[in-house]
Amino acid sequence: MEQAHASPLAESILLVIGVSIVIVALFARLRLPSIVGFILTGAVIGPYGLSLAGEAEAIKLLAELGVALLLFSLGVEFSIDKLIQLRTYVVRAGAAQVGLTALLSALGAGLLGFRLEQAMALGMIISLSSTAVGVKLLKQRNELDSTHGRFAVGVLLFQDIMAPIFMAILPLLTQLQGRGLSLVGVKLLITVVGVAGVYGLARLIVPTLLRWMTASDSREIPVLGSIFIALLMSYITQSLGLSPALGAFVAGVIISETPYSHQITANITPFRDSFLALFFISVGMLVDLQALQTTWLQTLLWTVGLMAFKCALVLGVALAIRRPLRVGLLAGMTLANIGEFSFVLMEQARGADLLPNDLLNGIVAGTSLSILLTPILLAGTYQLLARATRRAHWLAHTRGKHESHLDLSDHLIIVGFGLNGRNLASMLRELNEPFVVVEMNGALVREAQKQGIPVVYGDAAHPEIMHAAGIERARAVVIAISDPISARYTMRTIREMNPEVYVIVRTRYMAEIEPLYAAGATDVVPEEFETFIEIAGRIMRLLGVENERRLQLMNQCRARHYQALQDTKEGVFAN
Repeated sequence: MEQAHASPLAESILLVIGVSIVIVALFARLRLPSIVGFILTGAVIGPYGLSLAGEAEAIKLLAELGVALLLFSLGVEFSIDKLIQLRTYVVRAGAAQVGLTALLSALGAGLLGFRLEQAMALGMIISLSSTAVGVKLLKQRNELDSTHGRFAVGVLLFQDIMAPIFMAILPLLTQLQGRGLSLVGVKLLITVVGVAGVYGLARLIVPTLLRWMTASDSREIPVLGSIFIALLMSYITQSLGLSPALGAFVAGVIISETPYSHQITANITPFRDSFLALFFISVGMLVDLQALQTTWLQTLLWTVGLMAFKCALVLGVALAIRRPLRVGLLAGMTLANIGEFSFVLMEQARGADLLPNDLLNGIVAGTSLSILLTPILLAGTYQLLARATRRAHWLAHTRGKHESHLDLSDHLIIVGFGLNGRNLASMLRELNEPFVVVEMNGALVREAQKQGIPVVYGDAAHPEIMHAAGIERARAVVIAISDPISARYTMRTIREMNPEVYVIVRTRYMAEIEPLYAAGATDVVPEEFETFIEIAGRIMRLLGVENERRLQLMNQCRARHYQALQDTKEGVFAN
């Protein structure tokens, strides 16, 4: 009897994995998000597709493990330091984005005739964006440290904090109609107290378990132990009538405070990704393809409309916290989709009969489509902004007052007060040379002011800001920011205001050299190539090459490389 039951399950899992490998490999070749590939796999082989996969309940059980491990790893990767670094974006932009999106979406749903609890559930689902897709796209363009990258990552961090809270709240919404808002509020308070109690208990137990596991010589014990802790905390919180996902998240947060967090993340990542793939496939198996055939145009229009709404809201938040329109557009496109945690909320809503199935099928399809459209729309936004560099100073406009330094002349302007900008400022102070810093990050502006460094707050791509820094009378400008688009906008502004000033631009990658020279840079210093020169120099020193010969070879290599691209102001790509 057991053998007869095991065979269909084995066949179903083999089919699921085999089809998903083919579809996801195709999506990878097309550079499309794998999440959409997994959902498409489920839709194709599920009961509403070709009906190839049986044992849907068993697959769903494995998928729930993926959700628990996802929340566990989210907790492990939870970084207080990162929250502090991005506090402006996390606290102000993140809270505004999530709060306003959830509120306005719920109001819109209420106007369309949905009950209060349904409207609140829809608001929570729509407010979240895909962390995996957003971070991956920014990584591909090496823009995690850019202004719009920090903005998007800060908002995504806040969303990640809110995701387990939403998962705890959503099951309580089903009780709104019967018990009323006050009783549900009491239940939520009990939930918070319960989670605090579980957290306090776990802080006593989990570190001891971790020390015992990591002391073992066996590689299997830390791996199995990490999964056991995640599932144990899920089971405890579920037994207390709380969200199991919240328990896994709490366990992860506790582990993030220990020295073992990085190793545990490495241990569970393969299991998490495998089970999470099954979760997205199980979501896809619930999509009714035949029903979508009749409503595909409506689904497409609603998806594009929601993405435009989310992008516009992020743009409004960016302008409210004095970030340029350009930054708001790029961050808005990155955050316009509906994210992977929304799928978890949808499954909770389905299990609680909170939202009708036909609506959930449409949201699943629309969410998948929004994730699919994100890289395409973001690429289009980059191209649009690149073409608008010469004339669209309004794309760099920021509100607010800034200090002017019109008394300076024959001075240097440092754009960006990151590591390179700070070191250069320190050197110029020692040399007693006049300079001024232009910076858009409020925390870095305050740091410069504490050090007594002259600083202008604002986007260097806007003429008003560069005029305040005295660009017309400057001897040289150093653009020390890591955002290539902002660097090009800044370069255009500088050249329009002072065609003769000497401009050195720092860039991370070789591919940015030509566009920066085309924009008007005098010298471009690519960190990627200079890193190679430094590595080569240290290898030669290790090999015993004499200092004079070593420096000669390094200079020859550097000269050959830069000669092909530039010869200071008479360079190939210069003005």
